Amino acid sequence: MSEKIKAKALIFDFDNTLVDTHSAISGAYSKVVELISSSSGLDSGYLMQQLLKAQKEVIDDVPLVSRQYDRKAVIKKLNENLSLNMDEMQVEKLAQIFYDFILEKIEYPKDTEEVLKALKSMGKKLGLLTDTDVRPGLKRRRLNSLNFTKLFDAVLIAGEDIPQRKNSPIPFIELARLLDVGPEDTLVIGDRMDADIDNAKEAGMKAVLIDKYLPPNTGVHEPDAVIHELKQLLEVVG
Repeated sequence: MSEKIKAKALIFDFDNTLVDTHSAISGAYSKVVELISSSSGLDSGYLMQQLLKAQKEVIDDVPLVSRQYDRKAVIKKLNENLSLNMDEMQVEKLAQIFYDFILEKIEYPKDTEEVLKALKSMGKKLGLLTDTDVRPGLKRRRLNSLNFTKLFDAVLIAGEDIPQRKNSPIPFIELARLLDVGPEDTLVIGDRMDADIDNAKEAGMKAVLIDKYLPPNTGVHEPDAVIHELKQLLEVVG
């Protein structure tokens, strides 16, 4: 990149930007499928295929403005689609197993903390903006379990700290306000074109897409840069 992106503050997404949530979700789904397979006798490969189909129906195909990443709803939809006859308590138990796995299985590159420290040494303000995990308090527990989150000057859980989620520019603007910087001096780093890049741009901010964990996804606006590893951010920011 010939010209570096100027910014006084950087706002980071959390899932699939700083941590590998994509792999954690796959592992959690495998755990759920294993339990359903053992009780129903259905093939685990078939169940996984149907679980992903259920996710597509209740999450992926829902417009961003009304999308909720509710994994209990996915399991409930699977239950309905396959007529598994699980009651509410059984569905809730599987959902809790899913979320417990997500809480315990948090993996991220070893140089994440070094990158954040380097940015702070450059005089940058750091913000963390993430959506609620649907279950109140779960996202904060996940954040608090990681040492590097202490490096952020401000943390905002959209949908909990404020009513609005990351389906609009409002949380981005609010976090910039908490960091005491203008949108024009703010750079957003995220993994989703629709939720991160588009809303950052709508808020008048610059944006960098990180494509390490998620498959390619689309949006309306173009990012100012695309990186694969978080450490590449140090080559992009000036």
